[in-house]
Formats: sequence, C-alpha cells, structure tokens
Amino acid sequence: MTDRDGRIADRGLRTADSALRIADFPSDVDVAVVAHNNMAALPATLRSLADAGCPMERITLVDVASTDRTGEWLAREWPKARHRRLDRNEGPSPGRNVGITEASRRFVLLMDGDVRIRPDTVQRLHAAMAADPTIKVGSPIVVHADRPDVIQYAGGALHYICEAVNPWLDRPLAERGTSPQDIGAAPTCALLIDRAAAIDIGLFDERYFIGKEDGDFTHRIKMAGYKIWELPQALVLHNSRPRGAWLFYYQIRNRWHFILKNYQIRTIVCLIPPLLVHEPLQFLVLVAKGHLWTYLRAVGGLIAMLPTLPRDRALARRIRRKADRDLLITAPMVLLDDHAASVIVRSGKAFYERLLIGYWNLLKWTVLAR
Repeated sequence: MTDRDGRIADRGLRTADSALRIADFPSDVDVAVVAHNNMAALPATLRSLADAGCPMERITLVDVASTDRTGEWLAREWPKARHRRLDRNEGPSPGRNVGITEASRRFVLLMDGDVRIRPDTVQRLHAAMAADPTIKVGSPIVVHADRPDVIQYAGGALHYICEAVNPWLDRPLAERGTSPQDIGAAPTCALLIDRAAAIDIGLFDERYFIGKEDGDFTHRIKMAGYKIWELPQALVLHNSRPRGAWLFYYQIRNRWHFILKNYQIRTIVCLIPPLLVHEPLQFLVLVAKGHLWTYLRAVGGLIAMLPTLPRDRALARRIRRKADRDLLITAPMVLLDDHAASVIVRSGKAFYERLLIGYWNLLKWTVLAR
C-alpha cells in the first residue's frame, strides 16, 4: 500500500500500548460520502478511501443536489461506487441519514466530501469499537489539510449554555498526546458509526440544515450511555474554509431547539439565570454586527418548531441513560479572531467564564446532584 506521495505506508504504527498493523479494510464497514458541489475535493476524498483499501462497491456517494456534474464524474471515474442523488439541498443531515439507513453492514464510515482519511484511520477506529461494545462512534482527530500538523477539531464537548467546546483548535497535533479519550461531542467530518445505535437514537435531525446538527446527534449518542472514542493515531485531513453570516440563523434557532429538546426540565430551569445574561450579550453582539433581522427570523423559526417538541422530548426520555450533569461541562469558549486582539474583550470573557464555571459547579453539587 502506498500513500499519495508514493511512499510505502508505515505498517508499524503504534498505539499508546500496542503495535497495530495496517490491516485490510474492515469487512463490516460501509462508507457514505455526503457531498454538495465538492468536485474540487472529491477526487482526493475517494482516492484516500482507495488508498485505505476500501472496495469501491462499498462506497455510496450521497449527492445533495449538486450542480457541478458530480454524478457524471463518479460514473466515469469510479463506476463501481454507488451514486445516490437528493434533488433538494436541505443540508447534510438528510444525506447522512440516507447513508446510514441504506447501508447493509454493521458500521458506516460517514464522511463529508472535503475530507481525506489516512490509510490506517478506519482500521484503528474499527479495532477500538470491536473491542468495546459501548463505543458507538469512533472519532478521528481532524487536522487542517493545508497544515496537517495542526488540529482543527479534537477533544470536543458541549458547554452547558449549549455552545461547542473545542479545546485543541489550531494547536499542534504533537501536543495532543497518544491517549484515547471518551469525548463529549464530535464533528461529522468523518465518523465511524454503529448503524443500529444511530438509528435507535433517532439519526440526524433533518430540520437543523446546518449548525448544531452534528452536536445534536453526538449528544444523543452520549445521552444514551454510549462512548464517542477519539483516537489520536486516527487522522483525517479537512479542507476547512470560513462560513458566512448566513449560518447565524441556524445557529441561533438550532441552539435553542437543542436545549428545549434534549435538556432535562430541571436543568433548563436552573440555567435561567446564566441564560438571562448570555442571551442579551449574544443579541447585542449580533445587532452591533447588523444581524438584528437574522436574530428575529431565528426566533420565528424556533416558534415554528415548537409544536413537535413533545415528540422530540419523548425521544430524549426514551434513550436517556445519563443525566445532564454528566454530559454538559463548563470550559473556555473559542474567541473569534476579530475580537481576540482586544484586551477589554479578553478580560471580560475571562471574567464571564469564571462566573459560568462557578455557577455550574454550584449546580452540580446542589440542585443537579445525583
């Protein structure tokens, strides 16, 4: 087996406590690549799967209403792969659900169309999941494609105010160490998923379009009592790019729906004080950036989703094995680059986070105690 540079792939890579040879691609893994106008990256994505030994007939390319002739290219260059086209772009979640439900094997490698895997990534994740049946999601470290020694996503978790925690963002890969970790949340750039567990916890919420959709799915995996196992030796390279302001609508709407859908009632009640601080702060920042109308639209979108809330909460009750106190954390939040240079903003953020940490610790040992 050779990598993209034509060099012989290292068959002596080691985990923290044992040697693991690069084996054949696991026989019980199907692959679903979800793509929307990703022709600039798709050739490298599929080539990385071929380099990992994945049989082409195991790959389903879920084409989300692409206009770049993805289907024609696939039929010409990868005729053994399956092309499954969705005629409407409703975000990646419908495509992910198609990839999961239409798979025929126990595990599904779910990938975005702008991701490349290392030749041994799937084998390493699969070995960990086969050894421990409580692991239902195998998560690699996501590194920048143009800076493969720098982390984009690792060690993910969910802050109790329903904001993502990404403690290793833009830090050197070498600093992460070699120890596997049961993490709280993972991005869906590339995940090895137990198909039956994904179906049981309700799949991806197709209403979310984008923004919190991966956090919602992985949170329900954790809520059901399963592990999301992050292996530092398993790597994927992601062609990351900035997202526009159009995403704010979904981030605002979906965050509130996430809380109302997944949090326990007593948690929601206990979080009223910090939310009465956090929400006005978020509102003021958005208004200052000219996004008042976006915020109001998001509130309207949330109201439109409320009629299905009883059904959503019934699913959460059915699958719940862990309480919120064991799922949510408090930790430093990512500060956007355009604010990071301000000493006042950095100082205010540090003070605000200390308040949030103190409040959550108080709740965990009082009202939310076991």
